[in-house]
Amino acid sequence: MVELVELKKLTLRELEEEFQKSHFDLLKLKLAVSSRQSKATAKLKSLRKYIARIKTIKRMMAQEKAPENAKSPVIK
Repeated sequence: MVELVELKKLTLRELEEEFQKSHFDLLKLKLAVSSRQSKATAKLKSLRKYIARIKTIKRMMAQEKAPENAKSPVIK
């Protein structure tokens, strides 16, 4: 996982790639935990928080580029 300071320096495309990679890792970990192949349940929480940080930074970057009178975009 990339540190918060380094995340803020990434471009939108790089953030999207990091999001996709982290989301895939989260799905793999969920499957491993549910099938009792892994006991790393604490890693689930940290990955969810990391994904939330990425989404927040993407939203902040989108708001900076949007005009003042436009509504804030919803990023999934």
